[in-house]
Amino acid sequence: MAERFPKGSILSVISSISSPNSGSKQPKSGKASQSGNSGRRRAGPQNGNSEIRSPQPPTLAPQHGRSSRIRSNSPEPSEELTTQDFLSDPRSAINPRKPRISKIPPSNSRQPGKKSLAAVDLFDFPNPNRENVSSIASNPTSELSTPTPLEPPVRVPDTRSRPNTKKPLVSKPRPQASQRPGKRSAPRTVPPLVYATRLLILGVGIAVICGTLLSVVNGVTRASNVAAEEETTAGQKNPADSASAAPAAAEVLQLNQELGALKTQVQVLATENPTLTAGIFLVDLDTGSYLNFNGDTAFASASTIKVPILVAFFQAVEDGKVQLDQTLTLKSEHIVGGSGDMQDDAPGKKYSALEVAKKMIVVSDNTATNMMIELLGGAEVLNQQFANWGLRATVIRNNLPDLEGTNTTSPQDLINIIAQIDRGNLVSVKSRDRILQIMRQTKNDSLLPRGLGEGSVIAHKTGNINTMLADAGMVDLPNGKRYLVAVMVKHPPETEKPAQTLIRDISRMSYRYLNGGETPAASQVKIKN
Repeated sequence: MAERFPKGSILSVISSISSPNSGSKQPKSGKASQSGNSGRRRAGPQNGNSEIRSPQPPTLAPQHGRSSRIRSNSPEPSEELTTQDFLSDPRSAINPRKPRISKIPPSNSRQPGKKSLAAVDLFDFPNPNRENVSSIASNPTSELSTPTPLEPPVRVPDTRSRPNTKKPLVSKPRPQASQRPGKRSAPRTVPPLVYATRLLILGVGIAVICGTLLSVVNGVTRASNVAAEEETTAGQKNPADSASAAPAAAEVLQLNQELGALKTQVQVLATENPTLTAGIFLVDLDTGSYLNFNGDTAFASASTIKVPILVAFFQAVEDGKVQLDQTLTLKSEHIVGGSGDMQDDAPGKKYSALEVAKKMIVVSDNTATNMMIELLGGAEVLNQQFANWGLRATVIRNNLPDLEGTNTTSPQDLINIIAQIDRGNLVSVKSRDRILQIMRQTKNDSLLPRGLGEGSVIAHKTGNINTMLADAGMVDLPNGKRYLVAVMVKHPPETEKPAQTLIRDISRMSYRYLNGGETPAASQVKIKN
């Protein structure tokens, strides 16, 4: 069959099926194909049922891969539509309806390419039913109103695209799963960094909320504790509650940083005499800066033990156990030697409780101190109170004068008790003022007061036995500063003078450092109220 139809059309497919010599080679010249086609058109109308045999071999090129795939996918030809009917009128096989466009798998015999794949895949071959094919075969001109002359065949280029098209069809990329119509797009995945940032923001928010709640709870707790302490110092009658303010002692000092420069000077001064063992503790109440040189070391307390006894006395007054004007009777077992003038009085002499307390501090009377220890319940009761106040080294083991030095305390304990007096933690404000007024009247001014300048005020208490010399108190400077200082020096027997000099020099050095570098006069300066 010499006629050649455009590749990709229905006529080309049916021609390849019906031709007995479809495997012959295609002629090189396009003219031979045209002549064969024209001869077949002339013979068609004369005899529609007779078979026309052409001496020329068919000109269609072998397309084994393509024709086999199209033949397998196309429906079987109808029985009424024979080869003679088709050859008599080729237009009888044309379907007047537009073919559906469907995708035909590409052939393995051609090279992969998007353009050639699109040119083939856009055609689909309809499946005509038997009635339509029979009617078309019996009356070839029934479906076509006007005959249309066939165009001469044109050689199909190797790209296998449809001829006479304005623009080659390009296959569109297959839509992704997320872009297919009718389907809901998949949820977007959150990047790990964004997820971590969200978690961080959430954690910070929770931490801020928890911190705020803890601050509120802490504030309420502190307010309740302060209220309880004020009720205790106001005069509750329970002695156990009166000592409950001791845990606040560590907060009263409010230590921030150590005075390094001053500590270096004090260390050099304290180590110049190897026979002396010094303990020093100093606190600037305005800034919380401090100096600690063996400050927590326990020393023989001597008369400095009388300071915590005085505080216990005013606590008993506030608790209602003791009255300031309560009458006390001097007993023979109270009378001891050492400092004070009550040892010269006869047993049975009457004193008020406030008078005995003043003699214990102002003139450091040992007889008055023994009367106070008995009034307050004895040494064991007082030691328990001292422990409740946070005084770790302060213990009464014997009545005064205690020349053996069994009673002990430390510079830090003395500063701790004076700080609590100043802040009104252990006693009321009224009792605090009375305590400081009594301590400002101390007769012995040979130690710390000698290192202060004019205009300074000190409330202090000294201590002195054969091997111990000490002084501790609170100093108000002319510039408005206030600091606490305690110096305790252990010395060999009968060598008290070097210890006195050391305490005075330390006092002078501290005064100059905290008063802005002003050097005090060498003479004794103290203002008493």
